[in-house]
Amino acid sequence: MKPGPSGLVPSALFAEELKQWMGRQRDFGAHDFAVHLLEPLIDSAEAAPADWRSVAQHIWANHDGFGGIVVLHGTDTLAYTASALSFLLTGLGKPVILTGAQVPFAFPRSDAEANIRGAIACALDGRIREVGIFFDGVLLRGNRARKSSGHIGDGFTSPHWPELARFDGILVIAPNALLPVDVGLQPRPLKAVETEPVGLLKVYPGISDRMIIAAADAHPRGLVLELYGSGTAPALNQSVRRALETITRRKTPLVGVSQCVRGEISQPSYASSHLLREAGVMSGHDLTPEAALTKLTYLHGLQTPFEQMAREIARPLAGELTPDTKSA
Repeated sequence: MKPGPSGLVPSALFAEELKQWMGRQRDFGAHDFAVHLLEPLIDSAEAAPADWRSVAQHIWANHDGFGGIVVLHGTDTLAYTASALSFLLTGLGKPVILTGAQVPFAFPRSDAEANIRGAIACALDGRIREVGIFFDGVLLRGNRARKSSGHIGDGFTSPHWPELARFDGILVIAPNALLPVDVGLQPRPLKAVETEPVGLLKVYPGISDRMIIAAADAHPRGLVLELYGSGTAPALNQSVRRALETITRRKTPLVGVSQCVRGEISQPSYASSHLLREAGVMSGHDLTPEAALTKLTYLHGLQTPFEQMAREIARPLAGELTPDTKSA
């Protein structure tokens, strides 16, 4: 980013500045690099599902020419893109490491150089075969990560999965945390672009049936509901419950995740939880909201029938959730 008339905007010079910087790094000399620029450059706040697919399609189109890839991305929606790529790049079998910076690359005291250096180190390591986010010296699984701060030092967290690696000049891998490599898994590049996005709605005290219906009307492909705690909502409110039942009768998937950073949807223990399940709300288990939204979008891209959606949501595709063995 660079200063513009109304604030920070993408810099058209960034790719050239990056190439020059990489050319000055002696420890990169033994490796061949190519810098690909996806135009137009955008603020990550403007990112949409079509952009996730553009990145994925570009990687699929060029995947024979590289051993690993680093995706440089704004932090605001980085966790969404990382989650989406973990599904869209199923079967790629190569490291795809996303990173960015809290302070832009060209600014004093930027964290960009350290993050790029660590991301490259991860992308060069053949033991890593998944989509990750490298930030603040730590590699996290992309579909388990959430942005936790706008400050250098604690930008991203992984509530339900341990860090995959650390880098401070030397890369230290946590092998037991890495996604197992399925050598029999076939690549599944998607060609179609999902034009109708999935929605995300946070439940709050006093939420009305009109709000829920309006959200579902705007997102007929599906709606992720951020529920309280272990999976509750004002389902004792009959109008809210009827709204949920109406939506699921239309075969619009409703997936529940927890609003709590470290929360997960557990087996129903409250009356509210039972009523939500009876109304057709599917359990998102310990999916992050970002992973739930992008997974639901991905499953629609595969044209998954409504009747199979709950099963597919509960089935790990890229290490994004912990299987619920109690209900299995």
